Amino acid sequence: MYERRNLIELRELQYFVAVAERLNVSSAAKAVHLSQPALSRQIQSLERKLSVALFERVGKRLILTAEGEDLLVHASGLLDQAQAFLNRAYGLEHGHVGLLRVAASPQTIAWLLSPAMAQFSKAHPNVSLIVSEGHNEALLEQVEHGSAHLAIASLGASSKLVARKLFTARLFAILPPGHSHPESTALSFENIAEETFLLLRRGFLTRQLFDQACAAHNIRPKILLESDSTHTLISLAMDGHGVAVVSSSAGNTREMDRAVPLVSSLCETQADVSAVWNPNRYRPASLPAFLALLEKMANPPLHEIQARRAGTEAGRLHDSL
Repeated sequence: MYERRNLIELRELQYFVAVAERLNVSSAAKAVHLSQPALSRQIQSLERKLSVALFERVGKRLILTAEGEDLLVHASGLLDQAQAFLNRAYGLEHGHVGLLRVAASPQTIAWLLSPAMAQFSKAHPNVSLIVSEGHNEALLEQVEHGSAHLAIASLGASSKLVARKLFTARLFAILPPGHSHPESTALSFENIAEETFLLLRRGFLTRQLFDQACAAHNIRPKILLESDSTHTLISLAMDGHGVAVVSSSAGNTREMDRAVPLVSSLCETQADVSAVWNPNRYRPASLPAFLALLEKMANPPLHEIQARRAGTEAGRLHDSL
């Protein structure tokens, strides 16, 4: 093993490769911006460190020794690796390469995160995206602990995290076919005591809003199923098993055209959903670009519900005429 004083510097390898590629010290000196004597001294110093002759003169010609031929391949490889290392560092600094971990609820992944990832990957093909799912409380924990760089969640009262609003999530009810409640009319918590409900599990923002409203109205709801899947709840509601409580962010689901707002006169039935990150943990340089894309694409699916409903009503009016 070489002693520390014999460690090779990259610039010494650059000088060696410059001379080896040209086999002319004068032209190599111009390329590396040294005088010819200075470059000759650098090559001689390198040979002493290596205890190997790299060049020899045959007449007026400079040629590589066998050892020089062998080491040239490795020196060139090391310089290529060093340049790749610098390029990688530059890319990491400017968000062109690297790894970005993002997290969201299943329904937010479906309508917002997935299309955002597709667009982001086209513009940043060298940034690897890793996505994880969970309910709101789990998403905040992931950001707090650093397992996710960015989450789409409702910040609530957390003081450790930073949030930038993306959209507002509102409670909606999917009514079973033949339900007595008038279509397109908001369903009030004052009128739900006798309903059977299909709910997301505790921890989801939708469930949190629902439970708060039930507590405000002193209602103990009859629950048929608690699930992680909005699609499961909607399917059961469409088969007549109860009222599914979902968020407006499930608006890309076809059955949401049957949804009615679930409202309360005593408390909020909506909450802001934000891009959330931890200011005290490492944040990849690619995060701001991804955040900007999320803000651009975060069009609340509630508009889709309203648009579909408007189209349905227009169709009914046309049929009646």
